[in-house]
Amino acid sequence: MGNLRDIRRRIKSVKNTSQITRAMQMVASAKMRRAQEQAVKGRSYIGALAEVLYHLQDEIESSSSPLMQVQGGKDLVLVVNTDRGLCGGLNANLLKHVREQAPSDAIYVTIGRKLNATFAKLGATLDATWSISDPLSLVELKPIFDFIIKKFRDGEYSRVYVAYSEFVNTMVQRPSMKQLLPVEPEALKKVVSSAEDDEVVHKSFLLEPNPAKLLDTILPLYSFYGLVQIVLEARASEHSARMVAMKGATENAKNIISGLTLDYNKARQTQITNELLEITTAMRAME
Repeated sequence: MGNLRDIRRRIKSVKNTSQITRAMQMVASAKMRRAQEQAVKGRSYIGALAEVLYHLQDEIESSSSPLMQVQGGKDLVLVVNTDRGLCGGLNANLLKHVREQAPSDAIYVTIGRKLNATFAKLGATLDATWSISDPLSLVELKPIFDFIIKKFRDGEYSRVYVAYSEFVNTMVQRPSMKQLLPVEPEALKKVVSSAEDDEVVHKSFLLEPNPAKLLDTILPLYSFYGLVQIVLEARASEHSARMVAMKGATENAKNIISGLTLDYNKARQTQITNELLEITTAMRAME
């Protein structure tokens, strides 16, 4: 009987766990759809900036904007990870990519706290860390961007890279690292060329006060919304990875319950057989 009680307790415990993982899967699925919608809307804004940049190609090469100049100091790596776990190997894969690609003496800033303890164990210099709400609010990203821009202009950071999990689809999230600052002419030209590949209709603009000043105004917007788009991609990756992980956990729980139920039935059958044998033996002894 003790063995049967243990199996019943395990079945009940696994059922309760599967209910939790199922609920988490549904929540992650809903959040993933919202994150994807935000990412799609952000791409249209980046496309609009690319259309304006198309008319500033001559100014890109000759620009003396501080955002396009390499500063002094060490390189910064902004790592966009998660605040919570239960998202499969998302953070572990991102950390591995950062360790492979980041400069050896880089300074780190994190959005999300899950990898902070790991960076501390590795002896990395962590300059700052932030947590942001879900769904994403641009108001929360502005102080992060201002912090990075100020230190970059002051010469504390030489280059600024952003490491994040790029959203490919629901099943695939690819760790990536992109240079945010300084903004390089080749990167801007790629934005313009991609806009041309998408057959953007370039309209005639009247540029005032002049193209050089307009470029200096657009570059901070381009950098900021580039960061926004990266965070949106990372957030969509997080919810996708968590949904897949919770779906896998729910399916594993069902398999465990099936196995435990089979064991319970076998044990119960064995117990009944033994009881019948005892009754039969007792009846024969009384004859």
